[in-house]
Amino acid sequence: MVLDATCYEPSLEKTLPEISIIIPAYNEESRLPTYLDSILNYFSEKTDSYEIVVVDDGSTDSTSAIVARYTEQGHTIKLIKLQQNQGKGRAVNTGMLHASGKLRLFADADGATPIAELERLKKFIDDGVADVAIASRALKDYSCTIKAHLHRKIIGTIFNFIVRLLAVRGIHDTQCGFKLFTEEAAKTIFPLQQISGFGFDVELIFICHLKGYQVIEVPVNWSDIPKTKVRLFRDSCKMLFDVINIRMNYFRGKYE
Repeated sequence: MVLDATCYEPSLEKTLPEISIIIPAYNEESRLPTYLDSILNYFSEKTDSYEIVVVDDGSTDSTSAIVARYTEQGHTIKLIKLQQNQGKGRAVNTGMLHASGKLRLFADADGATPIAELERLKKFIDDGVADVAIASRALKDYSCTIKAHLHRKIIGTIFNFIVRLLAVRGIHDTQCGFKLFTEEAAKTIFPLQQISGFGFDVELIFICHLKGYQVIEVPVNWSDIPKTKVRLFRDSCKMLFDVINIRMNYFRGKYE
């Protein structure tokens, strides 16, 4: 359930878009405009209809004002403003449940994964290979470049080992913030989501497996962007507790 959310959207003809791009944003006034511009430029050369759903997760800067300016200019951008910070997982959940696209992508506001990488994920869904396609920084592909600090790679490797041990097997990178869902999968999975913090990615994949949705991991281009909101040691500990909570939620029947 979405609580304390205010939605602002342009007064455009109501047609269901082919794809929704959901962007959770918390104090992203400096990084979000660059990514929004890149998305708008990308779709200006495509024939697919689209909508952008920005969920302001209780920002204290001008994130909402910036998004509102795009909306006022007639861009297909919907702003959802949460009255207080609830966590990335809750922001993504809110955006997904307000979206209307036949495909629904959530992407981090920093633009670490270029929007053009959508094509790599979309191909597997269009071909009927997967219901959910997730970007991966762990899979090797000579056509992709990963630019990440060494300590981030090490901690990420350790965390994903724990995840594979306790919750999700067969996935090498659960945490890349670039995941594409079919409409059907999104409508089934996100109402069951319990976790609001960074561990929500693991929970989503866990629910996918429970419900029989085919998940495929796709290598992408990715770059470490300055001013990251993730604090590796602190947030890795929190995510570890989230992984344990996933197991507890499962035994309590929360994903029925």
